[in-house]
Amino acid sequence: MALMNYEHAPDNCTPGERVVFNALKHHLPDGYFVWFEPTLFGKKMSRYPDFVVMGSTIGLVVVEVKDWSIRGIRSASKDIFEIYEGETISVRTNPEKQAREHMLALRDHIESYEKTDPDVYRSLLKTRGTHKGRLAFSTSALVAFPNITREQWQSSGLGRVVNEKQVLLKDDLADDLAGRFLQAAVFKAALSQEQLETLKWMLYPQIRVPGTQFKLLDPEQINISHLDIYLPPEAQRIAREPLAKLVRGAVGSGKTLILLNRAKFISEVNPNWRVLVLTYNKSLVGYMRQIFEQIGGDPARVKIANFHRWCYDLLSPLDMFSNPQDESSCKGLIKSILDKTGVNTFTPEFLCQEFDWIKQRLHYQSWNEYLDPDKVKRVGRGRGLGGDERQKRQAVYDLFVQYQQHLKKNNLCDWADIPNRVLRAMEQGVIKPHQYHAVLIDEAQDFAPSWFRVAFEMVKPETNMVFIVGDGAQRIYRRDFTWKELGLGITRHNSFVLNRSYRSTREIVDVALDVIRDSPTIAADLRDAGDGIINPDDQYDHFRHGLVPVLLSFDSPHQEYQSIAAEIANLLGQGYQPQDIAVFQRHHNNVKQIAQALGKDHIPYQVMKDNLNLKTPKVKICTLHSAKGLEFKVVFVCG
Repeated sequence: MALMNYEHAPDNCTPGERVVFNALKHHLPDGYFVWFEPTLFGKKMSRYPDFVVMGSTIGLVVVEVKDWSIRGIRSASKDIFEIYEGETISVRTNPEKQAREHMLALRDHIESYEKTDPDVYRSLLKTRGTHKGRLAFSTSALVAFPNITREQWQSSGLGRVVNEKQVLLKDDLADDLAGRFLQAAVFKAALSQEQLETLKWMLYPQIRVPGTQFKLLDPEQINISHLDIYLPPEAQRIAREPLAKLVRGAVGSGKTLILLNRAKFISEVNPNWRVLVLTYNKSLVGYMRQIFEQIGGDPARVKIANFHRWCYDLLSPLDMFSNPQDESSCKGLIKSILDKTGVNTFTPEFLCQEFDWIKQRLHYQSWNEYLDPDKVKRVGRGRGLGGDERQKRQAVYDLFVQYQQHLKKNNLCDWADIPNRVLRAMEQGVIKPHQYHAVLIDEAQDFAPSWFRVAFEMVKPETNMVFIVGDGAQRIYRRDFTWKELGLGITRHNSFVLNRSYRSTREIVDVALDVIRDSPTIAADLRDAGDGIINPDDQYDHFRHGLVPVLLSFDSPHQEYQSIAAEIANLLGQGYQPQDIAVFQRHHNNVKQIAQALGKDHIPYQVMKDNLNLKTPKVKICTLHSAKGLEFKVVFVCG
């Protein structure tokens, strides 16, 4: 079975294109790759052939599809065909001529790399024999008539105006299809796997992985990013919930790259659509914008934003945004309330988290539902209330009410209030809902239920398109939820799991999974959320190998930082670049100390903040939370 750049023929295919698509997919053998409607950048103009087929023996073959029937062809010459369209007659270019023009554009596209990437181009040339220095494969053209049989063709006399060797007829779209492609090829090629990957890299830039020369998205990743974005009219009429797609994947499986490719694809197929990409990590936003532009995305068509910054942009013009209290201020306020009431059953730390949980899980108009343990389960909190649960809930809720009253009286809020303010403004008609045709959410495991509610309200009901990627095992915040409680109908038909890890080595993944499996709380949290650990495909041929992660212990933080600085200096001496290296800290308070240690050894460093340029030639220092979703060649986890 051939690999396609779409899993299924898109809804905008003509009937004939759909027939040819399925024939190419099912009747060409393994190792063939098929592009549907690629863009070819020729010398004179860009062209969009129906298909380009690649194989190690056939090279590259352009296929132009015509849905015409014998009865539908009034007359034909070497230059034009006259086609019946109802009661009118349409004059069309001879499709063999049209296919040849596409083929020449294909050749121009390949040969353009002789100037832009000469080393890459040379890898495709013959290295010996009479034709040394020429391309090691041919470019050919075929015209497919899926509605015309060979018998009809031969009796029609069309063979006089179209070379039968360059024609695919209804009879040919069967098991011996590969043989017909070989007949069409100018000469039999013998392309290596490396040369085939190079051709993919040249012809399909959308699947290149930024920062590498030849790494490509695999067919499964491409198919997921190109999932059915054409919403059928009947689906538009009956849709009640977001038309959700969920992609879960092992660490390093390309989830973010798939999401960005999907955003690009949606915006190109529907130029008038507004597309929104949300993530929680502020540092990741800048990185995602860089990658999006590298894969050819148009920033004017797709908005990529940090969730809370996006909320700020919605609320600020309405004077509805006040700087939220940080965690330390919230704990101080709670401690003051506890001192006044004389309650000593709970700590400020616990109540701070519990109040966040209430605001994130429940709609602001129904916070009092927290009082009923049968109605609202405290799943994922990691700590029971103990004793009489209803009584304890009442005590917590009474304190919660006082906390909210104090915030309101002093025109204050905390971060958990921000999404609720946006929802309230939507319900009051102050903020317009349904502003985007598609909303895509990255690192979804870090989102809270109230954040999803805001995002879903922004999707237009006529499209209801939501695309979510994440991995529960990479959760570092206690924001447990189930897809069901969010109102998403996630089933095996609209959820996908990626098992191949491209970023991490086998050794790193094994150690990380051992740590996760040894933690009973992580396993329990995943089960409560209806999730589980995704085990990478250990039979994958290209699963990278490397050094086993090293665990070092020190007598003091000072010794730890000195050792890291010395190790980084050693790595830089070995040829690593400063931007290849990152140091992750558990707490913000310790970031300054590691920075001072690097500075003493004259190591260039940069403390990561919003929209950081990761290419700056400096060692990056940040917290574990800020590092979510980013990639480096060398990582130190300290503190």
